[in-house]
Amino acid sequence: MKTSLLLGALAATILASGAAMAASTPTQKCTALISQWNEVAKTHKGNANFTTAEKDAMAGEKMCHAAKAADGVKDLTKALNTLGVKPAA
Repeated sequence: MKTSLLLGALAATILASGAAMAASTPTQKCTALISQWNEVAKTHKGNANFTTAEKDAMAGEKMCHAAKAADGVKDLTKALNTLGVKPAA
């Protein structure tokens, strides 16, 4: 019985993660990264690289809102990486 429960949970996890990845468009990534940046910015203002990261994040958000999501994702990812934060999207 434990094996069947474990296999069922594993199958559900695989299906859920596959569905999430398939639905991840550049626009959705923009939204997720902007949200992540907003949270990270609150706690990383003391980071020596914050000003540089903030410029990249602002450029990324501008690109996202200008329907250039792929470019926005690149800038937002760069901003998060600059602070040593793994991008969630």
